Amino acid sequence: MSRLAPLAVVLLSCVLCSTTAASTIVFFNSSQVATPVASGVTSDTISSEGYLFTYTRDKLFTGGIGLTEPIGRPVLVTWPQGVEAQAVTAGPSPGNARITIERVDGGVFDLTAFSAKLLANTAGAGGSFEIVPFLNGQEVLSDPVVFDATGISGNVFSYDTSPNPWGSTKLLTGFDKYRIDLYVDFALVGLTVEGAAVPEPSTLGLAGLGAIGLAIAGCRGRLSRKGRERSKV
Repeated sequence: MSRLAPLAVVLLSCVLCSTTAASTIVFFNSSQVATPVASGVTSDTISSEGYLFTYTRDKLFTGGIGLTEPIGRPVLVTWPQGVEAQAVTAGPSPGNARITIERVDGGVFDLTAFSAKLLANTAGAGGSFEIVPFLNGQEVLSDPVVFDATGISGNVFSYDTSPNPWGSTKLLTGFDKYRIDLYVDFALVGLTVEGAAVPEPSTLGLAGLGAIGLAIAGCRGRLSRKGRERSKV
């Protein structure tokens, strides 16, 4: 057997171990970098720590009645303080403020805790964060998981897996995407997710080297066998 084969097996074993080990990530802190991924008419997407955040922005807002030039609305919470979602008030598709969270690799993960800050008042009419989990592009639960969000601008609501009459994240496990909705602006200012460790680019490079090593070892093995067979003839 080629000497490359044992090395290739070791490399692939390291990759498999690193990508299957459980990993807990707590957002948001100054060491975490957000990379722009996409920009739409009323939304943007960023990537950080192997996760994608897509959030709505009221980009077509013109500033008031009679004004026609879109200027958007100012962003109050910026990375790394959190991720802000704005209710879309202008354009062809008005709608709720919304943040969608998923992994870059499309894998499943648990949303174990979050903190969200109101950027507008809901005390008069009441409000709730509604989280819809998805799996393979389909809504799994018959109803959203609801968390109380009744208060005034600046209030922060925090939830985790603990039993709580106002909301618990206990059901938010084993899905590949979570959509958080509220009818007014809000910012996600704390988030804890758990799932398989997201492979780093260097880890993927090791996987490639391991696969190449196994391929070369296999090729050499076949050539060696052919050579021995010919020498016997």
